[in-house]
Order: sequence, then structure tokens, then C-alpha cells
Amino acid sequence: MGFALMVKELLGIEIDKSESRTNWLQRPLTTKQLDYAAADTFHLLPCFELIIERIKAANLFDIVINESELIANKRAFQTPDDILYKDIKNAWQLKPHELAVLKELAAWRRSKAVRKNLALNFVLKEHNMTEIAKRGPSSLNALRQIPGVEAIEVNRSGVEILKCIEVAKLIPDDQHPEPLKRLIDFPNYKKVAKDVKQKITKVAKEYNIPEDVMASKKQVNQLISWNWKLTEDQKLNHIKPDLLSSWRYDYVKAALKEWDNQ
Repeated sequence: MGFALMVKELLGIEIDKSESRTNWLQRPLTTKQLDYAAADTFHLLPCFELIIERIKAANLFDIVINESELIANKRAFQTPDDILYKDIKNAWQLKPHELAVLKELAAWRRSKAVRKNLALNFVLKEHNMTEIAKRGPSSLNALRQIPGVEAIEVNRSGVEILKCIEVAKLIPDDQHPEPLKRLIDFPNYKKVAKDVKQKITKVAKEYNIPEDVMASKKQVNQLISWNWKLTEDQKLNHIKPDLLSSWRYDYVKAALKEWDNQ
């Protein structure tokens, strides 16, 4: 739910959206622009107070606070360099020697983003990483020829990208990452996911917690991926699935005991 819809539903106030794409760099700002900007903060407190009332009435206040803490902890967590490449979209399409390139690129990209205080995609767009890994260019000109790769990426980081490729190509074959499997590639995935979901649904009903709050499909998949795709050593250095941490664990630990190896 967006801000304008929230204000409409909670306060019955329709926010004029005509200024949502206005030129905020112009000076002086118009009265309509100032009113639109002020509305963002003016309506926040009354909306907050109404939401808190509803949350407390539903006996979900502690859950909301714990969920907020969980989100903050996940934001602060950094996936270890050695498995960072697994989070890149379409990495499952790559062969072992291509994954070696992607692994170098993923670690380098995050390191540069942190060093320069940039968003990851400002260093190198994620959708370009798998294509670069597939093609393994050995020159700046070859890098420029890859569809989707922008000139600014080559100009700013081309030499570093080629260095990542060069390092990866020196890695012996027996040290390349293993091919990645999607959950759907596991023969019993659908059956297992359904079983986990049914157990969670039962717990949610027992404690009168909305089922989609207890666990979304993404969170069920997160649990299965954590158990099926990570080694025991990798689990020690990786953030636990939502269902095995924070408030959710207190509710589902008995139902999902076979998924928890702590």
C-alpha cells in the first residue's frame, strides 16, 4: 500500500498526486509543491497512531516490533564473499568456469560499492553480470560489445572488471563453483514446500496469527534453500531463515524441528 492510499483509507483524505512528478529543482517552489511536500509529514503521525491502535487491538504489537528488528538485522548482515554470487539473478544458468567469474565480480562489486558509498547497481548492473561471466571478455572493446553493458560502466570500472575475469580464469577447474540448482530443479521440492506450508498454516490458526504474516512463500523457500543449498560451514556464517529466527521461531520450532539443526 502506497502513502496516498494509506492516507485515504485511514484518514479519508485524498492527496492530490498532480505534483508527484513535478520538478523539485525549480526555485521558488510553487504553493502546490509545498503543500504536497508538507502532506508527507503532516499525515504521518495520525496514520501512525491509528495503525498502532489496530496493531495493539489485534494483539500483534510485539510481533511488529520484533519484525522491525529482524528487517534491520537482515539489512545489516553481509553475505560472505564466497557465496555472494549465489544471490545474483540467473546465476543458475552459468557453467562452473562462468560461476568462477561471477564469484569474483560479485565480491569486487560489493567491495567497490562500500568503498565508494554507491548502490551496487551504480557500480555494475546485476543483469549485466551473468552476461559478462558467460562471455568472459578480455579487452575493453569486447566488454563494450556486450548487450546491456553501458559506456559509463566500462569507463569507470572496465579495467577492474577485466581483472576479475583474469583472476577467475587462473583458477583450476577443480576449484570452480559447482553448478547452481533452483529449488524447482529438486525433484521433491513442490511436495516438501506444500508440507512446510501446511504445518505453518496449522500453527498460524492455532495462535490466531494471519497466515501471510507467519510465513510467505518467499520465506518458505528461504527455509528450504538454507537447508538444501548451503553446507554446514556456510550455514554458520549465513543469516538464518526468518522461520528459524526472531518471533516466528518461537511459534514454529516444534512443527519445523526437522529443519532446525541448531
